Amino acid sequence: MSIRKILLNSLLALGMAGIGSAYAAEEVKVQTREEIQAQHRAETAGMTAEEREQYMIQQREKMTDEQRAALRAESQQNNAEQQKGKGARGNGTQLRDGSGGGSQRGGGQGMGGGMKAH
Repeated sequence: MSIRKILLNSLLALGMAGIGSAYAAEEVKVQTREEIQAQHRAETAGMTAEEREQYMIQQREKMTDEQRAALRAESQQNNAEQQKGKGARGNGTQLRDGSGGGSQRGGGQGMGGGMKAH
């Protein structure tokens, strides 16, 4: 091999190592929803409503796509767990067994029936 090829391969290897370490340095820590909420409560405790709104806008702008995806996945998982819990109680339509509070007669006059014209 020529010295030129050796030198270029060495530079290429060093460049690849540098790029790999740069990517490793950009690792993002994903916080749970509870950690984020606790942090926001602590930071916004003494703010007015307007200051709090500006703060929330700034925080949304800082969030990375990975953080958004992680929060979305966590939210979907929580929603699925809640739906499982609702299945045990049942939230469908009730049977029409006459136990409701609605009127069973026509006219909707309720108890006593009021005055009837003869």
